[in-house]
Amino acid sequence: MKLNNETKIGVMVGLVLLSLAILTVKTAKFSFSKDGYKVKVLFKNLDGVNMNSPVMYNGYEVGVVQAVGISDGQEDIMMELTLWVKNDVKLREGSKAEIKNLGFLGEKYVNLTSGNKSGAFLASDAIIIGKEPPKFEELLAEGQVIAVELKEISQNINERLKVNKESIDSIIANLDATLENMSSLTGEVDERLKVNETSVDSIVKHLEATSANLEEMSYDLKQNPWKLLYKEKSGRNK
Repeated sequence: MKLNNETKIGVMVGLVLLSLAILTVKTAKFSFSKDGYKVKVLFKNLDGVNMNSPVMYNGYEVGVVQAVGISDGQEDIMMELTLWVKNDVKLREGSKAEIKNLGFLGEKYVNLTSGNKSGAFLASDAIIIGKEPPKFEELLAEGQVIAVELKEISQNINERLKVNKESIDSIIANLDATLENMSSLTGEVDERLKVNETSVDSIVKHLEATSANLEEMSYDLKQNPWKLLYKEKSGRNK
């Protein structure tokens, strides 16, 4: 059976569309039978997190942001994220969620922690209160405050150096003189030791001998303490 040109073109278009659908499913990590559960996280500020943003568990990707909504609570209006998480990831009571960056300026993602080891496992659709990310404006303001303080400190140090320039120069000059005197004194001591090397060696030997004699006498007295009280007869008669 021969196919006409229109049929061939239709078959080619169908194959291209099928290939595109397969690639889309693989690259977007879609699955028509997802094996997992949902949890909800409340934030005051999402800081750029959107649908399909990654969900990490202690730094490992385990899910995706399925929906973003607004929760009008009794105390405050919160942003509500619905997360899909794989079944093998067991979140417990005390689990925490925070928004982080993949790299310094990378994609935003939601990071989850496991929670208390002794806590019960979270049920599907459980609610976690998220940890608020620091606002860029606040970080920038704090950086400006620190920069101003560093500038003031630098100016104060520079002013003190200018005011006390003469004193600092005098201290440095005195230190130089002291170092020269110490160097000269060290040289003289070394020279005296060389000149009197024989005498110094003799003194050291005598000290060693004296130390040995004292050690022997101390040992003898420990063994014979009565010698401290003993007197000769002639001494007693007198």
